[in-house]
Amino acid sequence: MKRLLALPCMALFLTSCGTVTQNSDVGVVHVAGRQTVADDTAVTVTDTGPALTDEKQRVTGSSCMNKVWDPPPSKDNAINLMKRQAASRGYNAVHSVQVVKDPAALVKNCWSTLIASGIAYSK
Repeated sequence: MKRLLALPCMALFLTSCGTVTQNSDVGVVHVAGRQTVADDTAVTVTDTGPALTDEKQRVTGSSCMNKVWDPPPSKDNAINLMKRQAASRGYNAVHSVQVVKDPAALVKNCWSTLIASGIAYSK
């Protein structure tokens, strides 16, 4: 009887594990369906801005395809998470934004990941 219960419990445990990626649209516990991250900040993305003077200006956001049945990672989610991080640090603009595929996605428990990064500043 214990073995019959162990298999479903193990399957539930494995399917509810999320990502270990910081500032991601998938949490540590994740069963299905990645959330859409709304652009609810006043942070703007610009082409240029002041030079990086403090490491806290470097901001990132990650969109993760954690489960096989999840939709592919979203560029918009990654950028919106990056903008939220900038806003939470007191900045209202980000420049030098890049969105790249994460080559170490599997290590972070994601099938595929897009990472947005940039330099935050105040206008």
